[in-house]
Amino acid sequence: MLQNKGPDLELAVKKENEVISFIINKHRDDFSLETFKAAYAYYSVDLCDLSEGGFRDYLYNFFWDDGSPFLGDLVKHGGPHIVAYNLVSDFKRNFEKARYDKLVKNAFDYAPLYLPLYGFMSERKRWPELCLTMMEWQGIEVTLAFKAYLERAYPDVDGLELVKEINGLPYSKWA
Repeated sequence: MLQNKGPDLELAVKKENEVISFIINKHRDDFSLETFKAAYAYYSVDLCDLSEGGFRDYLYNFFWDDGSPFLGDLVKHGGPHIVAYNLVSDFKRNFEKARYDKLVKNAFDYAPLYLPLYGFMSERKRWPELCLTMMEWQGIEVTLAFKAYLERAYPDVDGLELVKEINGLPYSKWA
């Protein structure tokens, strides 16, 4: 669904207060401005947003390698305002099944984990709250729900390995 408006100020303030409270509670015994700054940069990052750029690079290379360089150029240069997950949804409807399946399968080997992260997040949230922060990821219930989502949506991938990969991320890996 196309959205013309971002989140309102009230929602932004609510989200900011949540991450600030989380950091203060987590660092009660070792709080400093330096600690807060580093923790804020880490816990407030949106994993979907963080991985989307690298996923777009993957799509660009996929299409060039697959014989559709202009489609690759369009993804990279012509559609940065379109959510990459929405592009992939259109690809699913318009590509032959074998080509779409190849795109998804290769993404697990050559791209950040954008597809499963965004798919998981979009099942749990609605506009305008479409994000999955590292703070949210730290909750065991979210991690377990993500693993269950992977088992259902991507049964051929090792969900535990993907969870470990996300847990091991320095937040800047795909920035």
